Amino acid sequence: MSTWLVIHASCVALALVNLVVRTWRTQVIFAGLGRPVGFWDIATANLAGDAAAALTPLRVGGIPAQVAFFQRIGVPAQVTVPTLLVESILLYPVYAVLGAALALGAGLEWLALLRGASSGAGRMVVNVGGLFLVGWLLVLIVRRAAPKKSAMVGRSMRDGFGLVRRMGPAPALATVPLTVLDVLTRIALLPILAMGLAGAPPADVLAIASFAMLYGQIAMPTPGGAGIVDMGLMGGAAGDLGADAGGIVLAWRVYTAGLHIALCAPFLWWRLARRPRLVRAAEVRRAS
Repeated sequence: MSTWLVIHASCVALALVNLVVRTWRTQVIFAGLGRPVGFWDIATANLAGDAAAALTPLRVGGIPAQVAFFQRIGVPAQVTVPTLLVESILLYPVYAVLGAALALGAGLEWLALLRGASSGAGRMVVNVGGLFLVGWLLVLIVRRAAPKKSAMVGRSMRDGFGLVRRMGPAPALATVPLTVLDVLTRIALLPILAMGLAGAPPADVLAIASFAMLYGQIAMPTPGGAGIVDMGLMGGAAGDLGADAGGIVLAWRVYTAGLHIALCAPFLWWRLARRPRLVRAAEVRRAS
């Protein structure tokens, strides 16, 4: 089997494992809150959220798309919104710990690589820093302009923490290894895509660059961070990818976003188009 085939088969497997792991995690939270939802419905909601997040600035479309799908299958927003809020509360501490671990392991090496990289990577770092600053300024402006909405967000967060406490430690702790697997299967994509390069950058440097590219997109105003992230990767933010940089960036985009967008439509058709027939069949069985 060729190296090219092994690399791309591995990336497809990682992307599918990531979808399964994230689905299990959301299932654990729904069940922990006493509101069980089926595996395939949650998988479809996650794909819809992934597709919407990839196509909207700051990934703002993700949760509304998930809520809309759940409403279509009969799960009200009063159930899904708190559940997804609890999931977010449980996610970010794990992200922070993993990011800190990567920074301790390869942060200095990665910063040295950025300082020695081409101007493209330097511009990327400056742009990301500027975007974070603009993002915080917008948050402050919104808080001043809409204090009632800000208070509602604060209350929602307090309610979310209350739900985490009510759910108990067992479901919350069960989400931790699933989130670790979620992050690892995503950041492994870039090191695997670079495996075929002669003189590829070290795997730990590629891992921390991958983490920064993936989770830094949350603060970028372009859909999925498109343009800024790509410029950084092409400019050396993940090391010297040589003449193959364009192909690697394209493949990375496919496995981190394109595959989810491609799967979203057939999954939505499968779960929504068949549902009226299934409901009618169930009603006929009950009537008989």
